[in-house]
Amino acid sequence: MNNFANSYLKYVNHMEAINEGARENPERMIQQIEESYHGQLRMVAERVREYCAGCRLLMLSGPSSSGKTTTAHLLSRYLNDRGIATVLISLDNFYRGENQAPVLENGMHDYESVDALDLACLENSLSDFIRTNECEIPVFDFQTRRPAPYTRHISLPKGGIAIVEGIHALNPRICGNFPEGTLFKVYVSVKQHLKDRNGIVISAEQVRFIRRLVRDRAFRNTSPERTLRMWPVVMAGENKYIRPYSRGSDMTVNSIHIYEPCVLRHSAIPLLEQISAGRSDLQTLAENLKRFTPLPVELVPEDSILREFLGGGVSE
Repeated sequence: MNNFANSYLKYVNHMEAINEGARENPERMIQQIEESYHGQLRMVAERVREYCAGCRLLMLSGPSSSGKTTTAHLLSRYLNDRGIATVLISLDNFYRGENQAPVLENGMHDYESVDALDLACLENSLSDFIRTNECEIPVFDFQTRRPAPYTRHISLPKGGIAIVEGIHALNPRICGNFPEGTLFKVYVSVKQHLKDRNGIVISAEQVRFIRRLVRDRAFRNTSPERTLRMWPVVMAGENKYIRPYSRGSDMTVNSIHIYEPCVLRHSAIPLLEQISAGRSDLQTLAENLKRFTPLPVELVPEDSILREFLGGGVSE
């Protein structure tokens, strides 16, 4: 399926307006942003229901820290609301393990490469699901950074859809292996910068870096130094393995939540200051985060994608 009018929702993204909303009525601003994001996902679910009767796999791709996991859970909710049974499959569970990825010229392993996944296992699992409505899925342990010694069995009634989320979900080496008409492709990412009257304050890339910095420290046993060291590899992998296939999506979802600097700043600023010695770019990023009016984390709804990075969300 090709969508030649594929676009995405844009938000007011000026720091002055964000801070004004945070000062005057933060609950209203947050509610508007959250309702708008959920509205995008309801549109995806309705599109699948109306036009994709043969869909068996909803392939959900996007770069690191775009909010794919929570988006997948929310899409499951909205498809279920429309009478379509779903199951979630994360491509992360198909990682081969630490040091089991192609080696770059600098000697580091390229975990952003599609070849960091067990592609044969992945194809077998998804083919089984399309054919029989059930399959076995490996489980990856991020604490030990290796596959767990057990699998997960999934099954759905006839007509159910597996939501397959991961950075490589739109890669033709994965989605090209399945019959035309069985897939619906969604790309999700932060599609806007945050600006002031002089230009960019926090870029779309930096928004995702902040999200990943906070999440990695809290939930993936990863130091801010390691996250920083890996980020250039992550970005190189995006440009090589993810962005080239984003235009092949049937729908694009803009995952920026313009109030997020107001809540992520509490965790992000100390982490940035910890790794900013000799890095003027990180020092500037920390100072720019301080320009946003702080808001308590408690205002973030449980079903917000920001909970993916803060904790306490629907994907846990």
